[in-house]
Order: sequence, then structure tokens, then C-alpha cells
Amino acid sequence: MAKYIIKRLFYAFLTILVLLALTFVMMHMLPGDPFSTGKAMDEGTKQALRAYYGLDKPLLEQFIIYVRNAMVGDLGQSIKYSRPVMQIIMESFPYSFQLGMLSLIFAVIAGVALGAVAAIRRGRAADTVAMTLSVIGVSIPSFIVAALLQYFCALKLNQLTGTQIFAVTGWGNFNQMILPALALSFSSLATVSRLMRTSMLDVLSSDYIKTAKAKGLSEKAILWKHAIRNAIMPVVTVLGPIAAAVLTGGFVVENVFSIPGMGKFFVLAIKENDYTLIAGTTLFYGAFLILAVLVVDILYGIIDPRIKLASEKE
Repeated sequence: MAKYIIKRLFYAFLTILVLLALTFVMMHMLPGDPFSTGKAMDEGTKQALRAYYGLDKPLLEQFIIYVRNAMVGDLGQSIKYSRPVMQIIMESFPYSFQLGMLSLIFAVIAGVALGAVAAIRRGRAADTVAMTLSVIGVSIPSFIVAALLQYFCALKLNQLTGTQIFAVTGWGNFNQMILPALALSFSSLATVSRLMRTSMLDVLSSDYIKTAKAKGLSEKAILWKHAIRNAIMPVVTVLGPIAAAVLTGGFVVENVFSIPGMGKFFVLAIKENDYTLIAGTTLFYGAFLILAVLVVDILYGIIDPRIKLASEKE
């Protein structure tokens, strides 16, 4: 296990290097530079600022300096906010994490339940409703879902009941958290439910389920001890990317509900050509995704002892 983790961490480091290199190239291909937006300034001032932030050096040298500093936790100074990028991330990430955790919990629980019910009730009303919700979840962007929830739940429902059941914007109280979490989880819920339904159908038609029925096991025991446990394995494999996506928050959802998470800073960084903030948030997102996938791979082997990790095969 230790050998496997070390090997994965090595590949993770190489992946992050490639990600940073591509980020550096693409962000310098954006039109303009950090000093061409906002207030007008003379060319001398621009040159002085470029030298101050090290942007007058060749791109390869900038990249080497950035990687060297990032390895000791220094992600540079935000050009727009004049603050350390790491400080911005540490202040904004908890909001994105809270939003993502609520969304992940709801997506997994509701998605697994919907997919299992749809498979068990295949061809019936429950199956049709579950799959319709899945198609809608995949087809409709999260910002549309967020706007609809704001209008119908936070405005119309509050007017109808005369009480503030849900908040339109903000973060902190439960009534402020539920709608953003639902909006962010809708797409993930649809993905999990469709995958769970497909996997559940395969498991229910397998020989060992037929054998369990022949032995006289109750339907409840077959579903809980055999069917769902085995059908959930493919769902676990996609939890890494899903977890990374929702735990780092949704850019648009955070903006719609005015949540002070990382999404706001990432969008503004691109808009303002804030190179250091773009690189820092991209590095953070990439590292988080890789870590989430690694954790899921380890959990996969724990959940199913038959799964052998690569290190055990060598």
C-alpha cells in the first residue's frame, strides 16, 4: 500500500507540473496583461510593475521560479488584490468546501437511492420519474437550476407562506445553504443515479443473485447484502472527480447566490489577467482533484477486498 501511494504521489507531482506549464502558456496567450485593465497608466509604470512581479523575465524562468516558490507554499502575490494568493485561498476555500460537502452528501445519497429504486422498479413509474430527473439534471446547467430555485423557492414560496423559508443570497444559516447545495448537486445527482441504475440492473441479473434467491433469502437481504453493495462499486470510481468538482464549489453557483468562495476569485482572476491568482487557484484545484482520486482509489480497495492495488501485483 505504501509503495502504491508513493508511486501515485510521484505521478501526481508530474501531473501538477504539466498542469502548471499549460496554465502558464495559456494565461500568457490571453489578450492584454494584468496592467492593461482598470486604470490607465503610462508605459514606464507598466514596465516597473512588470519588473516588480517578475513578468519581465522569460516565460521559462518565470515558471521555474514559480514552481520553486510553490514547493515551499509561496503562491505569489495577487496582482489585483495585492494580497498573498495562499491567504485568499485559505479565506475563501472553507465556503466552497462547505457548499461542496453539502452538495456531495445530497448527490450521493439521493443519487444512489434514485438509481436503486429505478432499477428495482424498472419500466414502472418510479423508473420513469428517476430517469427523467437524471436527464434534466444532465441537460440543464447549474446556473439555470440556481435561478429557478431562487425564483420558485426563495421568492414565490416565501411570498406564498409569508415566511422566509429559503434565502435568496448569502451563506451561513441553514436557509441560506440548502438552495445553493441543491443547485450544485443536481448534475452530480443525475450522474450518480444513472450509473447506479445501470450497475444495479447488471447485478440483479447476475448468477449469484439468482443463487441467493434459490436459497430462499429474503428480497430485503438480497438487495442490501448483495445487490446494492456490489452495484455501488462503479459509483465509487466516479466519486473522485465528482468530489473534487463540488468540494471546490461551483463558480457560477457561488456568484448567483453571492457566496464568498473560491469561484468568485477564480473568475475575476481570469477577467483581470491576474496571472499569480490564476496559477495559484489552478494549482489548488488540480492538487485537490488528484488527492480526491487517490483517496477514492484507496477506498475502492478497502470496500472490495477482491480489488488488488497495482503495488500488490508487482
